[in-house]
Amino acid sequence: MAANTNVPQSFKIAISDSKLDWVTQRVQTSLVIPDVEHAGGKEWDDGAPSATIQELIDYWKNNYDWRKVEARINSTFNMFTVDIPEGDEVINLHFVHHRSERPDAIPLLFAHGWPGNFTEVESLLSLTAPEDPTQQAFHIVAPTIPGFIFSSSPKAPGFTILRVGSVYHQLMLKLGYKRYIGQGGDWGSMILRGVALSYPDSCVGIHLNMVAALPPKPLQHPITLFWLALRWFTAEEKKRVSRMQWWLKDENGFSRIQGTKPQTISYALLDSPVGMLAWIREKMEGLKEPSYVWDKDLVITWTMLYLLSESSWHARIYKEAAPVLKTEILEKKIPSKVAFGASCFPYDVGYAPLWWAKVSLAENIVFWKEHSHSGHFPSVECPDELKSDIWAFVGSLSKETRDALQSGN
Repeated sequence: MAANTNVPQSFKIAISDSKLDWVTQRVQTSLVIPDVEHAGGKEWDDGAPSATIQELIDYWKNNYDWRKVEARINSTFNMFTVDIPEGDEVINLHFVHHRSERPDAIPLLFAHGWPGNFTEVESLLSLTAPEDPTQQAFHIVAPTIPGFIFSSSPKAPGFTILRVGSVYHQLMLKLGYKRYIGQGGDWGSMILRGVALSYPDSCVGIHLNMVAALPPKPLQHPITLFWLALRWFTAEEKKRVSRMQWWLKDENGFSRIQGTKPQTISYALLDSPVGMLAWIREKMEGLKEPSYVWDKDLVITWTMLYLLSESSWHARIYKEAAPVLKTEILEKKIPSKVAFGASCFPYDVGYAPLWWAKVSLAENIVFWKEHSHSGHFPSVECPDELKSDIWAFVGSLSKETRDALQSGN
């Protein structure tokens, strides 16, 4: 009898030998294009340096073992799939679900982005059973964006961020979580903002590690707009805003390519393991704290996961979601019934000062922390700080909200 895909089915990664042999053969016969000579500190100006890619390829050839990685992922994460209807689509959604044994645990929806993936939630799994029994425990749910990695792809255009949010919300209800909070960055931050806008009675709080805000509306907030026009920032705020502007001006070419011709770029990336490796590794460089060193196994594993998707949606999301992001998400303030928290890391690429966020982003900001280090992937770069912030965010919620989260699921 066929499995009932309307209820969660246990999932294990089991990549075929033929697929793995294909990847191995492509890596073994890869060609690294020579780079030009750059001045010191300019090595990444034209993209991923050939020396960096060659080092990763050599490691992939001689040290990386996908079968060991596959076994570790399968043993680390409780993974499932389930069919979720969304309009005229049905998404077979891949997700991680670790349920706490604590009766007072709070459901936490973790939303990843690109070029990240569900494995970013690994450092948060310990939140199901904190060593300190006085600290809040969580049920952890981490879906994979439709069309990414092991989630099935939408069959037609028009699958925007609000529709992704609908899929995530339906998943939480299917798992029995009537009320929950969310945590995320990158596309995950936009997905959670969409969930908060659409389902404020269920998604009662979101904590983001990437914030973006439109300029204040002139008629409603003329003074704040005046401050913004004069760049009335502190020295640190200027640095963070300037980094965001640098990213949008000098580092955003990938999103223009993915946002205009996602199918074409996907032929190139999914047919070339080294091409996908270079594409992902180059973006990872600009998103981290300069002193942080990416683990080679992690970089190759993230590359492998996208290769295994055999889908263009890792690129297509930039075409389907980005053009309507302003009207669907950015122009709308998160309502007061949804508690909002932010952790701002200096090497992230989305930023707005608190005074700006108060008028353009959320009505009910209960937690805001500006960190002195780390970048776009805090669950990987500085997991202890992120966990502390999640606890602090929950501690900032009203007693009524916490009681509802703890008792209503």
